[in-house]
This record gives sequence, structure tokens and C-alpha cells, in this order.
Amino acid sequence: MMKKLFVLFAVAAFAMSSCSESGFLISGTVASDAELDGQYIYLYTHGAEGILLDSALVTDGSFTFKGVQKTPALVDLRFADGVIDREAYKSKGGFEPFAPWFVLDNNARLTVSVGKTSAVEGSAENDELTAHLQQAGKLYGSLPALKANLQNINKLYDNMPPELRAKNEALKKAEKSLEQFEAQVTAFHKKYILKHSNSLTAAAIFYDHRHDLSEDVRREILAQAGETFKSAPNIDKMIEHLDVLEKVAVGKPFSDLELADPSGELHKLSEYAGTGKVVLLDFWASWCPPCRADMPHVAELYKQYKGKGFEIVGLSFDRTEEDWKKGIEELHMTWPQLSDLNYWQSAAATLYGVNSIPHTILVDKDGVIIAKDLRGDSLDAKLAELFD
Repeated sequence: MMKKLFVLFAVAAFAMSSCSESGFLISGTVASDAELDGQYIYLYTHGAEGILLDSALVTDGSFTFKGVQKTPALVDLRFADGVIDREAYKSKGGFEPFAPWFVLDNNARLTVSVGKTSAVEGSAENDELTAHLQQAGKLYGSLPALKANLQNINKLYDNMPPELRAKNEALKKAEKSLEQFEAQVTAFHKKYILKHSNSLTAAAIFYDHRHDLSEDVRREILAQAGETFKSAPNIDKMIEHLDVLEKVAVGKPFSDLELADPSGELHKLSEYAGTGKVVLLDFWASWCPPCRADMPHVAELYKQYKGKGFEIVGLSFDRTEEDWKKGIEELHMTWPQLSDLNYWQSAAATLYGVNSIPHTILVDKDGVIIAKDLRGDSLDAKLAELFD
């Protein structure tokens, strides 16, 4: 009798477990013009290095995924490389063509349409994500024209001397329009992130647009973020990065390091900074177009203020000595230059938390950081305040 009761109890426990883990269901369709019948679509954990979770065969334009997802997670749907001609299906929206991403939980009953722009519906979070990315698509609609205009102007002035290019009004206007667009996009995504400060999807958007958000905005977002947000992939790396930035924040003394100059001779930053001069640490690379565009103006400022106690130290993220030296010569950079030629793994990038260039750090006569990321007019104004 006891054995029979134990069996009944075990069956009941299994039934309860099955009910509590009923699993998810993804019902998908693909664009009718894509001719994807007979192809497999794959379910991955979200991100470029995603882990393969499952696959499904597309039949009559449809596919299905079923399974158990213990905790909510971000996932991607993708076809194998080469199956989709991405150039033929370029998306202007927040989705890559035929590669939607979304949050998946165990009770999800999702409907996914996969195409040039995709949609994922069936839960509040995914519904709001789809709406956000579709709105982003409309916003991004003006980007190709802005970029094309800037490229056309650049071609017209390719042979113009750098000092004249820096003063060209048409070029300045095109660059300003692109900057305004980027600011609009950043504000758009920031609004979504702050509204969904404890969601995985907002965390993913936060990470994707991290380079567009100022240090202060990133801190603002993380201060409001819940534990689910912080548990999303790569958010821990962003928190660590902000910890690095805190050590080299405005008001903190500069951090010293030793790198080689173009002749191979080692120099420390402390040979320049903290020695009674105002020093601009200029993070750049010869392969970086915005860096190259800034240099004629920086060179003018160097000539203007060098005799008044101003110094610049270039910290290059180049990969080869040849490219580095060629860039210095072409851009008429007559100030000290240092590099370890380690690209984004440069010791300077690690120490100062630099993950986008051009980037600048201004250090006062006593070696204290007084400003960051000054360029163009903002750099002009600060140097005028200090020296004029």
C-alpha cells in the first residue's frame, strides 16, 4: 500500500511539474518573396557570439519552435550565413533583415514575422520592443540621405588642403546635420531605456547604443536599473567600464603610463602632464576618419597656444608602425606621439576607459583632469578661457 501511494505521489508531482513548465511556443512566418522553404532557421542566445539553442525547418513559409526556458532570456532568430542576400534586403529599422531578436520566457506564446523588417508579438515586452524598433525604422529613414550628402561633399573637397577643409561651411553644415540626427536617435533610445529600466530588451538597446550615450547618461540609466536589467548580457562589463572611468573622472589626477614614441623610445605621460603645462591627451588613430578631420583644427590650436604653456600628447590606437607614422606626417602632427600599436587593446584605452575615438582629456598645470571629450568649438572655448 505504501509503495502504491509513493508511485501515485510521484506521478502527481510529475504532472504538477509538467504544468508548471508547460514551455514556450514560437509560431513564425517568413516573407513570401524570400523563397526560404526548405531552409532551417536557428534560435540563438542574443548577441554576435550567441549559443545555438535549436533549429526549425521552414515549410510553406512557416516554422515553429517549442521548448522550455527556465528563466527569461534574450534570443535571436537567424538563417545560416549566405542564405539571405542581406544587401538585397537592407533594413532601415532596428532589426537586421531576417534576424529578429526578442525576450523569451517559459510561458511565451509568440507570433514572429521574419522579413526585411520583422515583428515579434505576444507579450507586453516584445510588443513594446517591436513598436520601438519600428518607430526607429522611420527615424532612420533620413540617415542614408544625410550620409550621402556628407560623402558627396567630402569627395568634392578631397584635394583641398586640410586647413581649408576645416573651415569649409558646406562641410561643417553637413557634419552638423549628421550630429543632430545622432543626438535625436540617442534621445529616442534613452527615453525607451529609462521607461523600461528593469527589462532585458531595454538593457540590450542600452548596450547597443553605449557609445552614443555620455558617461553621465550611462550612470543615470544604471542608477535606475533593476536587477533584471543588470543581469542582461554585457551590462556587467559596462558597470566595470564606468568604474574605470570613475578613476579618471574630471577632478581626479591623470593616470600615468609609459609608451613608445615613433622612434621606439619610451616616455611616460608624467614627462608632460603635471609639469606646469596644460596638456591635451588626444586619443586617435590614422584609420579613424573623424580623428583625421579634427587634426587640422587641433594643429592650429597647437600653434596658437604652444608658447603659452599648452602641450598635446597624441595616444594612437593604430595597429602598425607604418600607418601610425604616415598618419602623423600627413596630418602635420608636430606634438609628442605615443603608442603601443595594440589597437583597442592599447594600454591607454584600458587605463582611461576609452572605447570610441576621437576622444580628448584636458589636464591642468597640476595634473588634474579638468575636462573630457572637448572638440571643435568646445575645445576652442576652453583653451580661450585658460589662456586668453
